[in-house]
Amino acid sequence: MNVPKRHHWWPQLNSGHWCNVDSKINVLNRDGSSFLGKPRGLGVVGQLYSKELSDGSKDVSIETWFANDVDGPFDAVLRKLIDEQNVAKRKIRSDPEKAKVVRSLGYRITDYVEYIRLSDHEREVLSRYVAALLVRNPGYLEKLEVFHSEQLKPRNHALDNMKHIFDIYANRIFSADFIVIKRDADNEFIFSDGGIVAREPWSKSGGIPFDIHYPMTPDYALQVLPAIKQEFRGVHLFRASNTGISAHNRISLQHAKRQVFGRAPLPTKFVLKNWGRPAPQHIGFRHVDGKLETKIDWSRFNY
Repeated sequence: MNVPKRHHWWPQLNSGHWCNVDSKINVLNRDGSSFLGKPRGLGVVGQLYSKELSDGSKDVSIETWFANDVDGPFDAVLRKLIDEQNVAKRKIRSDPEKAKVVRSLGYRITDYVEYIRLSDHEREVLSRYVAALLVRNPGYLEKLEVFHSEQLKPRNHALDNMKHIFDIYANRIFSADFIVIKRDADNEFIFSDGGIVAREPWSKSGGIPFDIHYPMTPDYALQVLPAIKQEFRGVHLFRASNTGISAHNRISLQHAKRQVFGRAPLPTKFVLKNWGRPAPQHIGFRHVDGKLETKIDWSRFNY
């Protein structure tokens, strides 16, 4: 039997979408140096999810579970989310003042809303994949291992705990609101070895106590918003200007460790300036009368 030794925390079915015309991904290191890499050699750590058995052998069932039960089913959902043919439209009458705020945040304004329909099964597949990206990152797993450091074979306990936390995240993300953000500008979304991050909103009442930014491809990102109950079972689509894309990229750069990834050559000055720098948390969330409300703090809108 072929036993996987190279475990991808950034699955190749995902990182493959970041390849340029030469099937390479642009990589920028923390020291400012750069190179072109292939998905097979990026976002990977040897035996990352392997448990050590009593006879000294390795149990790689978690890696095969990720590959078969989590990553594989997501491929079709990802392709659906980034296919313009799946976008539907509905006419609306927008509030001019609210439209002005949304435009200032870096999003295009039209007289219709765009959305993508998802079945409950597709929502579950998407939720499980996002939850997996959160917990399978080496940095997250390292924190779990430190937590279990006083136990015999702390890595084994950390991996068991990782799967438990995965279930919690997946269940709560399933009940969240999803927004797909498509770039409508020159800037592209970037990804980093910090992975995706669950950020605390201003209010933790009800629903899920975090919002998530996940760059799916250089052209599309997913935003997961806390919700007591879903206002819409599908996925809304927003189109972002350079301002909006830069805001999301700063979230990724805040948690970058050693490497940042892009399809096009990365904007070195912007990346190095914002590497590890806290991203402005200018949008807060609260629940009022059972509905999600957002609040903009312009004093924190600083780029």
